[in-house]
Amino acid sequence: MGFSKAIITSGPTREWIDPVRYISNASSGKMGFHIAEEVARWIPETVYIRGLVQDEYKNPNTSRRISVETTSEMCAAVLSEIGEDTLLIMAAAPADFRPFRSEDSKIKKEEGSETLVLEFVKNPDILKTVSSKIAGEKIQGCCLVGFAAETNSLEEFALGKLKSKNLDFIVGNYVGKNEKGFGEADTSVVLYSSSGKVSEFGPLSKQEIASKIVDFLKKSGGGRNSG
Repeated sequence: MGFSKAIITSGPTREWIDPVRYISNASSGKMGFHIAEEVARWIPETVYIRGLVQDEYKNPNTSRRISVETTSEMCAAVLSEIGEDTLLIMAAAPADFRPFRSEDSKIKKEEGSETLVLEFVKNPDILKTVSSKIAGEKIQGCCLVGFAAETNSLEEFALGKLKSKNLDFIVGNYVGKNEKGFGEADTSVVLYSSSGKVSEFGPLSKQEIASKIVDFLKKSGGGRNSG
């Protein structure tokens, strides 16, 4: 399987509660950055779609770079770029929820109240949305690679996501305050396909992990539901 284009997403998205507060996560964008640079050595047209990554991970050596803030913006950017013979590696950590209402002015502390209740709604699931577009428009030759960052039951949740989102591969890793995943630390990952566990890498630097993931994809042949 030869790919004419690659899309790599990276970093966290941000959803505003009011003009000074937002929800996000601790993703640095380091993994997506290194994957993008590795893929660009393989597939010349490599598009890097980034959320609010750390400054050093904003500009990998790729053919194009697109900056987004919210999950909806990232989803729209991916949908606008997806086409035939495209490899999509969803290494970003988009926010799953956004405030039902983003206030126009700063929310003030109310005297006598010890709590603040916020209502959230689900953001679009980017990979599910892309998979639906591929199926609906009969887009050929795509390979979808997801990431599953979990705090427990990694294999169960990773394989569940792989099936529900109709992915070709998913990269699973544990995250949390006491785990190696988000941020700058070295990490370990497990690669799954529809047939189960495929390979395990780490603990290694994220640059080394990125190289091994991309090398695996080169050798796998890619394509819908391969493995």
